[in-house]
Amino acid sequence: MDQTARPLNISPEFLLYAEKYALFELFQRCVSSLLIDRPSDPITYLIELLKKDSDAPKIIILGPPASGRHTTAKLLQKKLNTILIEPDDLLRDVPTKLRDKLPANPTVNNISSSLWAQLYEERLKEFDCIRRGWILVDFPMNRDQTLALQARGICPRHVVCLEAPDNVMIERAAGKRIDPKTKDIYHITWNIPSSRDVQERLIQLEENSEKMMVLRLKEHRRNIDGIKDCFKSVLRSINADQPLNDVHTQVYSYTSKKARSVAPRTPRIVIIGPTGSGRKTVATQISRKYDIPIVSIPTLIKQQIVNKTPAGVSMKQYVARQALVPDSLVMQLIRDRLNQRDCITKGWIMIGFPRTREQAESLARTPGLAPSRAFFLDIPLDIAVERLTQRLLDPITGDRYHTHEHPASTHNIKERLVQHPADDKETVQKRYQAYTIYYDELQDFYAEQDAIHVAADQDAYTVFEAIEAGIVNPLNKDGC
Repeated sequence: MDQTARPLNISPEFLLYAEKYALFELFQRCVSSLLIDRPSDPITYLIELLKKDSDAPKIIILGPPASGRHTTAKLLQKKLNTILIEPDDLLRDVPTKLRDKLPANPTVNNISSSLWAQLYEERLKEFDCIRRGWILVDFPMNRDQTLALQARGICPRHVVCLEAPDNVMIERAAGKRIDPKTKDIYHITWNIPSSRDVQERLIQLEENSEKMMVLRLKEHRRNIDGIKDCFKSVLRSINADQPLNDVHTQVYSYTSKKARSVAPRTPRIVIIGPTGSGRKTVATQISRKYDIPIVSIPTLIKQQIVNKTPAGVSMKQYVARQALVPDSLVMQLIRDRLNQRDCITKGWIMIGFPRTREQAESLARTPGLAPSRAFFLDIPLDIAVERLTQRLLDPITGDRYHTHEHPASTHNIKERLVQHPADDKETVQKRYQAYTIYYDELQDFYAEQDAIHVAADQDAYTVFEAIEAGIVNPLNKDGC
């Protein structure tokens, strides 16, 4: 903290530290837990909470009868190595302090919502659920049960609702069979057991008859909207009328995705692409909307040369030969720019760097300067050549025009337009080919950081939307 300023300001570098170690998210979880549990000794409670705090999965899978929610939950459990909990599981192992509250013959339907919530609360507090996370299936079954869970502080990070037409569910249920010995479920169409002994003892449950399915689906439709309304901020509906592998892939993709954080972040973005890909255009759009400084390395180099600084004098000879400026000179320039207050507090968008894997590695190794997002603007050579060779400049106003996309508004302007020497076909092709030399190694380096590729041969607004989505949405892997 700056002890000389009033009011006291937190050092900007703290944002990078807090972002790296997810301190804002940790603080949010601690405060939420305090408000929910309201312990008599908050300090001891927080110490214990931090010892067992984890980012384990917390998932609820909803769906009508025969939607495949149990099968999907089991596949997801295996994939995530988490705990699958069904209502029957809780009734088989009721905590001693809650046994007296149960009715004489407890079933799924004759236990109050509040008592169900207590049963789930006790189970989810156990060490395996805390460490490995949990998946709930067949619960909650109505809005009251949902509200009772939430009142106990049981809030899933992801809720999946499988949906399909009633006729599809009825047809599926008609083919379901159960092995009374092992309780395994099969289907006479797409999941027939290999053992003849098992085939002979399979039975159809009464609940899967057409008459019962109509009633069960009607009950589900009556309750599902109330449940979904309670979970709308974390809910994703998925079509269950498709192959099981497709359903599982979509469910896993959603449940393994991190929720969007509301913590303050300093975006550190590199936009990589060949000449004509529109790097400067999209960087300008992002900068205007989010007030993020643009750091154009070619522009910085030119400024140093024009200002005749010691670094500029050293760089001038390389620029005159159209050669790459040594990394040592460029990295010092970058460090000086990115350590300025606007970049530290607001983040930055870098264009024109890195151009090689060595440069990318140097940037990643520099404390506080590693980018949090990398974008590749991909565009075919012929489109890039067409864009730039038809670009024209008004020598009087400095305005840029394009023969097709942005033609001159008057005949007088059109008459005085000229082409920039760097925009002739041969020069454009040469610059494009220079980019492709290092493309593969750059792509390999940033692939480990979930680099996002965007087709740049689209209109500018579509490219902007793709870049924006990549900035505001969280990465699947650990990242900011």
